Amino acid sequence: MDTFEAIEAEVARIGDVAPAGYFLALRIRGTAPLMAFKTYPQAWVDRYMENGYLLRDPITTWSMTIGGTIRWSSPLLVDPFRVLKQAAEYGLTYGASVAHGPIGALTICSFGRSDRELTNAEIAEVKQLVIGLHDRTALPKALDDGQKEILAAMAQGVSAEAMAAKRGLPEDAVRARFTQLHEMLFAKTPDEAVRRAKEYKLI
Repeated sequence: MDTFEAIEAEVARIGDVAPAGYFLALRIRGTAPLMAFKTYPQAWVDRYMENGYLLRDPITTWSMTIGGTIRWSSPLLVDPFRVLKQAAEYGLTYGASVAHGPIGALTICSFGRSDRELTNAEIAEVKQLVIGLHDRTALPKALDDGQKEILAAMAQGVSAEAMAAKRGLPEDAVRARFTQLHEMLFAKTPDEAVRRAKEYKLI
């Protein structure tokens, strides 16, 4: 099982607690998460995006100011735009959210049911999953010269085969370094790896 498969397997466990759907944004930087997963009904996702609910969502404000865990039914969630009430129309009648990490790398997970409130144990289970996923997706603080050289080759479209031939190294060894760097940066393509390294000022 590779890194991505292992992460996806952990994320899928949230669905066991939240049959109505969940949304997980890992390590948000600015407005963009490092990785995101969702099983919310697509009709609700479309409505949410079309109406720009992100900045009106009480979960957003709570996540950035208080954090921890909270049920959507909590009186602490002031919802003048009725975002949570509208979510209930799509089966997200009961739910909870988890917010973990610093503002510059905040992880948020919201998850719901249509039939009943989530139990304390269920919320605690998701919280532990979210914290584990947050810790697991930490990017390196720095790259060594060899890794930077590989990223430079990726940026120029140089293949592992070509780099191995140029350096007189076994192709399998160079290909393994390419794969390792992809996994370190949680990138699935060379372009994504280079972009992420630049965004996080690793090169």
